[in-house]
Amino acid sequence: MTHAHDLHLIWNNGAPVTPQRIAPDAPGAQMLAELYAPPADRVHVRAMMNTTVDGAVAGADGTSGSLRNADDSFLFGVLRALCDVVLVGASTVRVEDYRRPLGRRDLLSPSRRPGGAARPALAIWTRSGDLPPSVEADWPTHLLVPPGTSASVRTRTGFPIEHVHEVPDAVAARDVLAGLGFRAIQAEGGPQALAQLADAGLLDELCFSVSHCTVGGAAPRVMNGAEHHSEWQVASLIVGSTATLSRYVRPSPHPRQL
Repeated sequence: MTHAHDLHLIWNNGAPVTPQRIAPDAPGAQMLAELYAPPADRVHVRAMMNTTVDGAVAGADGTSGSLRNADDSFLFGVLRALCDVVLVGASTVRVEDYRRPLGRRDLLSPSRRPGGAARPALAIWTRSGDLPPSVEADWPTHLLVPPGTSASVRTRTGFPIEHVHEVPDAVAARDVLAGLGFRAIQAEGGPQALAQLADAGLLDELCFSVSHCTVGGAAPRVMNGAEHHSEWQVASLIVGSTATLSRYVRPSPHPRQL
């Protein structure tokens, strides 16, 4: 991976701004943390995905890891340090490394997570419990499963009963996580999981890292689900040498400033 170069904030608070330099270092990470800080007084669901210029969310190897670059990784480390829980579908867990999500170490203490934990929990949507053995219940990791399947999932995974939650839909999944004290929920895919959240109107924020490359082929797009139409407002736009970092929010009269 190439080293990150300076990023430049060119759009903020719903309007273009004089370009502001964000260095790929600890002070720059602090600036990004302030810009992307989730609200502390309510449940907030953020989607974070890496895509290519031609809209792919996976490279030729079938994973998002091959799309990674220095700018994307810099932002990703910051966002992981801000959320209470990482929410992801089981199919993504099986092809990506989701053992121990953490975030930038220089942002972990004092905790910037609304829930105050030292690290984010992991929540996995799964029907069968078919998960890599590296996934650890005591990270903590919580499994969101269809009604009537918790016993079979516990048998297959060995997870304790308090870590397996039956949820009939995306709203119930969000409510279970909120009930566990997770107010900042970061959904990282895959496309079907994000589509469920979008279809239920649960996404408060979309964060995209658009890698400056194309891959062609039949790679999946960000969301794969029922058709819907939602309006979004550009909250911030940051341009780097290897990725463009965009943030969209529901239309609001009071966008957050850096």
